Amino acid sequence: MRYALLGSVLFTYSVAAVLFTAYQMKYFQITDVVVRGAETVRESEVLRLAGIKPGYSSIFFSASKAEAALKRDPWIMGARIKKVYPNRVVIEVEEARPYCLLQTPGGRLYYLSRGGDRLGEADFSHGLDFPILISNGKGSASQELVRSALELLRLAERSNVLRYDDVSQIELDPILGITLFTRDKRRIDFGTGDIVAKWSNVEKIITHSRSINLTEKYINIASKTTGVVNFNF
Repeated sequence: MRYALLGSVLFTYSVAAVLFTAYQMKYFQITDVVVRGAETVRESEVLRLAGIKPGYSSIFFSASKAEAALKRDPWIMGARIKKVYPNRVVIEVEEARPYCLLQTPGGRLYYLSRGGDRLGEADFSHGLDFPILISNGKGSASQELVRSALELLRLAERSNVLRYDDVSQIELDPILGITLFTRDKRRIDFGTGDIVAKWSNVEKIITHSRSINLTEKYINIASKTTGVVNFNF
């Protein structure tokens, strides 16, 4: 009799525990998700990357793992997720912005971030009015040439002489190195290496040219020791 009573109590307790757990699971089901900052990446893709599915419990949802997963997408620079119990999740993402374009030898265009990450194929969603890096020769441009070209653009951002908006395209050649073309058709050959020092010399040349009312058409600063300048007359 005693064992039967004990068994009945345990059974009742088990059923109650199961019902309570089921209630709790339903109570903590994620039903409200707020996504902020997503413009390029679709909200549905943010949810997929974060691992949020219908009926998922906020108790077992890991915000830190979801943040790490989101940041693996090249368009997402940063992600912050806040769980608001019992059933709300707020996702804030910081998207990367196209900094320039990269044209491959096959003619395909990609957006590059300021740090050089390939964000995706270029289209009209972000426009095409960016400086373009053109990979010449066989195969893709080396990462070193791409890094040097991005360094030139960052230097141009801080320049009062040759600005970022003045740059039309930068050609990347495995033999000739880097050649920059401006929107007003000037050409500057940088070659390879010592980009910062060469940029400083180019600024000096342009500044001096303006002081004597001349406009340079062509500058070759590829050599570490000499430079060539051709002027428009």
